[in-house]
Amino acid sequence: MPMRVLTAEQIEQFIDKGYVHIKGAFPREAALEAQSFLWGKLEEKAGVVREDPSTWREPMVNIRENYRHAAFDVCNTALFADAVEDLTGAGRTIHRFVAGETEGGKLPGWGWWPVNFFVGKGEPWSVPTNGWHWDGIHFRHYVDSPEQGLLCLCLFSDIAPHGGGTLVVEGSHKTVARHLTRYPEGVELGDGIRALHAEHPYFAKLTGRDGEPLSAEERNAYFMERDYIDEDGTRLRVAETTGEAGDVILCHPFLVHAASPNHSGKVRFMCNRTSPLKERLSLQREEADGYSPLERSIRASVYR
Repeated sequence: MPMRVLTAEQIEQFIDKGYVHIKGAFPREAALEAQSFLWGKLEEKAGVVREDPSTWREPMVNIRENYRHAAFDVCNTALFADAVEDLTGAGRTIHRFVAGETEGGKLPGWGWWPVNFFVGKGEPWSVPTNGWHWDGIHFRHYVDSPEQGLLCLCLFSDIAPHGGGTLVVEGSHKTVARHLTRYPEGVELGDGIRALHAEHPYFAKLTGRDGEPLSAEERNAYFMERDYIDEDGTRLRVAETTGEAGDVILCHPFLVHAASPNHSGKVRFMCNRTSPLKERLSLQREEADGYSPLERSIRASVYR
């Protein structure tokens, strides 16, 4: 399957770790213009004024809306769309949104917006115990579910270390894939997550369910400075995503992730998008070269 954007090394990283960073997926200038638009919405809806930090009273402000705006439309680039299709397979997503290319000009909105001002301020920066999940509350989960496609983390501000970047558990997509094979009849998202957290030793510890509390320093060292190798040989490690406005981090739909504290002193703007597929993933194709990297990553996890 020919690639348009991603290198062989990036494909292998996606299959092994569950995510890949696309630098400059859309123009930085458009991302910052869109950010300015969002500041206007923050002032309108929450009284948060960009030039007046005294109005930044809440650590997180959620704008639960999707927006169409000229700057957002420019962010629908061919590079972004091609990178998605490098992972899902060309022509297999329901929509290919590209400014100036999309049939009828019907580009989507962008949202929702968890604007992180200073979550965790005044506390030691630490890997959290709460919030660990994979996405997809709106559908029943199977190992071949088509509804999510990919999780696309879209950056509309620069995000430095300890700046509120999404935390991901590298390799966790493999664990979740095997977990979902236990539910041939499918499972609701919350039930599936709770079962994983209760049954898997690593995730029980990550979520504080093992009864052995760790200090912030101990948690950071345990989860971010070394690999945990589970009984199936999968290497798990928490990593912090960082990047610049205009970058996109393409994540496996099963990748376990969580929000993180923002100690940078800068406001973090990002949203995520899905890329739903036209049909279920095919894990038993007749032609071996027809497997997408997304399908290959699941096959490598469940057919051992």
